[in-house]
Parts: sequence; C-alpha cells; structure tokens
Amino acid sequence: MIDKTIYDKLTNYCAYQERCAEDVKQKLLKLKEDKNNFTEYIIRLQTENFLNEDRYAKYFVRWHEKKKWGKTKIKMAWLRKRSESALIKKYLDDMDEANYDEQIKAIVEKKWDTIKAKSPHDKKTKLLRLLLSKGYEMNKALTAMKDLKFWKNFIYVIFFRFY
Repeated sequence: MIDKTIYDKLTNYCAYQERCAEDVKQKLLKLKEDKNNFTEYIIRLQTENFLNEDRYAKYFVRWHEKKKWGKTKIKMAWLRKRSESALIKKYLDDMDEANYDEQIKAIVEKKWDTIKAKSPHDKKTKLLRLLLSKGYEMNKALTAMKDLKFWKNFIYVIFFRFY
C-alpha cells in the first residue's frame, strides 16, 4: 500500500534530480517505510516517469564526465549503485573520444609541473598513478604522457637551439 505523503516526498526527490531505483530504496529506508512496499513505489514512479534508469544512466555519465572522471571510475561508481552494467556501457561508448583524449592531456599538462619527485621516473609514476586513480585507461594515460614528453622535449630543443 502506498502512503500519499511518502509518495509525494519521493516525487519531489526524483523531480529535483535524476535518481535510480537504488537511490529511491535508500530514501525509503530513511523514511522508515516497510521494505515490502518498495517495489510498489518504484513501479509507480517508473510508470509516471519520475524514475527512468536509461535517463539516469545518461545523466550519470555526463555528470561524472564533467567532474573529469575516466571511464573506468565511472563504471565502478555505477556498479556500486547495483544497477545494470549494459545500460552504462551504452553511454560510456557514446562519449566523445576526442574530447576525452583532450581532457586527459589537459590533466597531464596541468599536473606535470606541480608534481614533486626526486627523479623523472618517479614523476612519471606519480602522474600515471594520478591518471589511473581518476579512472583513465592505462593506454590512454600513457599516450597522453608520451605526447607531453615529446612536446616538452621539442620546446626545450627549439628554445636552446635558437637562443
């Protein structure tokens, strides 16, 4: 049986921001609702389009992409929500690869000069760890680091050759 006041709270909760079924379940627990009624609330929210897993997956990817998270970290955060993994794969594959690569390069360029290390090898290792912790794939991170190294060496050679 659906309680109207709790349902109204859930509709406001879902209207404020995109939510998934797991978010609604957590909200129902906070509202001390009987667990047997959870599916009734979720089904009604879905039929009235307050809750839409596909729309939430799209929102989830875009939101974390703006926070400069890599695909791996986004996928792991999605799995922690206990949601369907095929749904998130669709939107991860839709991410603009050129923009994604530029995002990684921007992080590499920004962080390279701020990393303190005893040797260049340690500096590269720290940078690689940073990129991996942000969820970027190993091959993308290494490619971005190689590109930075090339340009830094190129600028260094040109600067000392002509001045």
